Amino acid sequence: MMNAPNFNGVNGNPFTELKHGTTTIALRFKDGVVVAADKRASMGTFVASKKAEKVHTLNDFTVATIAGLVSDAQYLINLTRANINLYELARGYPPTSKMAGNLLASIMYEQYRQYFPYYVNMIVAGLDKEGPHVFNLDMAGGITDEDFASTGSGSLVAIGVLESTWKADLPEKEGIAIAIKALVTAISRDTATGDGMDVAVVNKKGVKKLKPEDIKFILEAL
Repeated sequence: MMNAPNFNGVNGNPFTELKHGTTTIALRFKDGVVVAADKRASMGTFVASKKAEKVHTLNDFTVATIAGLVSDAQYLINLTRANINLYELARGYPPTSKMAGNLLASIMYEQYRQYFPYYVNMIVAGLDKEGPHVFNLDMAGGITDEDFASTGSGSLVAIGVLESTWKADLPEKEGIAIAIKALVTAISRDTATGDGMDVAVVNKKGVKKLKPEDIKFILEAL
């Protein structure tokens, strides 16, 4: 997943040898989105944790995935949640998934322009009145609305699966199966990705995280 920087670095800069290791995935289906991520947190070649949480709920209809530096990612998730809560308290209704994505992008852009960027690559995905969204955010605050996206060291492998299997108006079950298949493929080829997975679905009922037994059942069917 998210790797700590090498504090020797190059010429005293601890960020010059920053390594990334994780795979997160998000895709749209007909009436919602599905996100998936592995659970391995690594520091270089060392597995620091096998229980890392990379899928986070922002509100009832929006989730985010994180890849990059742990402290930056955790701070951004907490800050985004706080701003979403303040928005809802002030207006009496929650921001849309699109607004949540743009809020996070603005926070990241402001940091990038004034100081050092946050060393993260994040996905904000959800469902609002405009339909399902998958927003891919880079560390400079760039944001794009995609049909599917993947971040982390295993993303090149996962994207190959998504490119070949995703199609418009997927049924929910098929979308979940594709996301899990893409993540499993990344796990099989990327040593920094592994130790299980978390999967969450956002549909008209809200956010639902799949139970381990549900994921296991889908894996056995692949």
